Amino acid sequence: MKSNRLRSPKSSQRRKVLIGALLVALSATGVWLTIETNNQTQEFLVAARATAGGSVLDPGDLRVTRMNLSDSSNLYLRPGDLPKGGYLLYTAEPGQLVPKSWVASAVIDEREPVVISSTMPLPSTLKVGDLVDLWVSKKQDGGKFAQPVQLVLNAEVADVTEATGMLSDQSPRVQVLVPVESVAAILDALASKDALSLVLQRSLENE
Repeated sequence: MKSNRLRSPKSSQRRKVLIGALLVALSATGVWLTIETNNQTQEFLVAARATAGGSVLDPGDLRVTRMNLSDSSNLYLRPGDLPKGGYLLYTAEPGQLVPKSWVASAVIDEREPVVISSTMPLPSTLKVGDLVDLWVSKKQDGGKFAQPVQLVLNAEVADVTEATGMLSDQSPRVQVLVPVESVAAILDALASKDALSLVLQRSLENE
């Protein structure tokens, strides 16, 4: 009958250390694999600046960011998805993801841009995407003006350019998108030097 060989305490301790190290390594590998499996970040396009609905999207209007949108990833623009000459249908704020449904590859917006210098002072909060009403006061003899009447309702602000230099005391030039049928009346008012005023529509965001 063979006698059992006694294991030295040091050998047993080394065995336990090796097993412990192996378990730690396996655990770390499992955590890494789990993270890599769930890490589905992809590149998406977000608005680089405020861009009004109806604007032709230029590559400079967008920037690339990485996000994990999981099952919603196919709903938003990714690099390479932007069609040439694509139009933005809705106003996008800086940093906002752009849904594919917001972009049209053909002109479907029946509005035209016109630039107005408002006679009435504009609020400092006016920004791209705001809705304004356009009012006109016909110029009369003797430098007087008739009672103002509403010319356009719900015009969307597409751009705001502050006056600079010697003209810095003048009203900003505001580009607004108006119905095609209103363009002739606006051009006539500008040619006649009538008083045109933009009135910002009241909203909770503007208060």
